[in-house]
Amino acid sequence: MRLIKTPVTLLKMKAYRRLCNYATTAVKQEIQYQIPKAARVEKNNPGDHDNHDVSKFYTIDPKTVSNIFHTGGLPKPFTEQTKMFAETAVMIRKPALEVINSLKSTDFQKPAVRYLLYGQTGSGKSISLAHILHYAYSSKFILYHIPYVPIWLKYDRKEVNWSSSKNGMADIPLIAAQWLKHFMHQNRALLDELNLTTSQDYVWSQRETTPKGTTLNELIAHGINRAKYACDCMDILLNELKTHCSNNRCKMLVAIDGFNAFYNEKTDLKTEDRVNVTPQQITMVQTGLSAVLSDWNNGAIVMVTSPRAALNTRRESHLPIYLIGRQGFEHIDPFIPVMVPELSTAEFNNMLDYYEEKRWLQKTGGRKELEFLTSKLPAELMARCAPL
Repeated sequence: MRLIKTPVTLLKMKAYRRLCNYATTAVKQEIQYQIPKAARVEKNNPGDHDNHDVSKFYTIDPKTVSNIFHTGGLPKPFTEQTKMFAETAVMIRKPALEVINSLKSTDFQKPAVRYLLYGQTGSGKSISLAHILHYAYSSKFILYHIPYVPIWLKYDRKEVNWSSSKNGMADIPLIAAQWLKHFMHQNRALLDELNLTTSQDYVWSQRETTPKGTTLNELIAHGINRAKYACDCMDILLNELKTHCSNNRCKMLVAIDGFNAFYNEKTDLKTEDRVNVTPQQITMVQTGLSAVLSDWNNGAIVMVTSPRAALNTRRESHLPIYLIGRQGFEHIDPFIPVMVPELSTAEFNNMLDYYEEKRWLQKTGGRKELEFLTSKLPAELMARCAPL
């Protein structure tokens, strides 16, 4: 039986041939497509990085990632990406190298030098801080690291109590205990090696005391187990570390992300009697502000400001004077400002090469469109390339 080629049948046959041609062309293009390789360095010790390595990736081994960042310090989207790619690859950028090179040449017998990383939201400040933290950890600095200040001050579901040791101040005991766990996780091995002890007796109650000569690990464990005293332990720990640094017993890096949240006008926190508290009324905030004073030596201070940390206030500009105000500016003066800009062209292309190497991006086209849509901000690029 002969097939009668009606106009409708002819159209269907042409459409089928056209579809086959498209499929064949796509297969040929796929065969010709060479998966790019992102530029990397084999030097995984951040102390070995130099200006020739800028825009390239280096890999942090899983054990080090767990030791430094297991309890905080990396942005959540970046952490999720590292799990999907089964590696923690960090791009080497000039702002982090500037601080690291400065730390290498610092005279630690002088008061602690302050650095302030600033830039637009999503420009990569937290990752630059992570690079600096890795250097400090590898160089056996004690890390006094506050991963992200706004977490302390957001949401009213936290337990907030009036302090028994500081009149008119409020404690956030569970958050302080959580931070002590973070500090212990990062520094336990180094504190055991240095065998640092308390310089005086501390009386918590009629039955609880910490005698002179107690190891700092035991002091921290007391604050974790007795959360009621965690905020005081956090403050005492800072003072003891400053003393040991000044006596050349150790080196310390104070690193605070979201520093400008200390100068927000309000918080979401309320005490048990439903009284709103400001950042200046919180004991942990006062400890954080004390940490950035350069009244000690054998260390350095790195702060990060971000419009996102402003908690719905002062978001219009990323400049430090706008985010921390004159009071904050005077508190940390003098300091070295380090701007974290958007990605350079080389950095932007290498990041896309990395995504294509991981088959996260399937096509080479669209780079100009991504550059326009993201303004070459790494966090925005990560979000645009994220799964649906």
